[in-house]
Amino acid sequence: MVADFREPGAARAGGYTLAVAGVLVAAGLALHPLPSRGLFEQASVLASTPLWGPIHIAIAMGFVLCVLGGLLMLAAGGTLIRHWLNAFAWGAIAVGMIFFTGVALINGFVMHALAPMASTGDTVVYDAFNRLLVGFGWLGNPLFLAGLTALALMEVRIHTIGMSRELAWFGLAVALLSWLRGIGSATGLYFLEPFLLANIPAFLWLGWYGLRVAMLARREVEIL
Repeated sequence: MVADFREPGAARAGGYTLAVAGVLVAAGLALHPLPSRGLFEQASVLASTPLWGPIHIAIAMGFVLCVLGGLLMLAAGGTLIRHWLNAFAWGAIAVGMIFFTGVALINGFVMHALAPMASTGDTVVYDAFNRLLVGFGWLGNPLFLAGLTALALMEVRIHTIGMSRELAWFGLAVALLSWLRGIGSATGLYFLEPFLLANIPAFLWLGWYGLRVAMLARREVEIL
């Protein structure tokens, strides 16, 4: 496949950035405990998870790189945003991750430190940050997942970057499954919460998407 980028350098930089981001977030999620009946973080879970801070710092770093990768893809233009849904997808990924990064940062730098006090009954500050965390989540996660789902859907429909049919459908499947954790926690359908794990292949797919874009951009420069 021959791609057409307005700025191949931005496409290549954005692709490599997303590849690193996908690995960071997937690694963090692989070590993350499963949700515990709702959107609010349980102090007992945090207190009993020594790696809670490092896990969420790694995830936060990956989220920040998703923001940067999304902005670079928008700057790259051409094939990546020629269809309006692809343009929406990259914008939604970037803006959604700006807010969703707040969830990981609060978890990594604040909630873990407050958990021991909350476990003893002093929950005022912990509860306030828990509500802030959920607010950031509501602003960021649905928008990011809408962008990821649109990106995968367009790969299925028009093969934006020439992924195989099987890999495109896989991306759409894991993107759709990634919605279920939030739906389950928000509606009381707690049996859906283990679908948090669907985010692991979803972020790896996004990372592969980025790597594929970087390879296409490199090929375009070499042809020129």
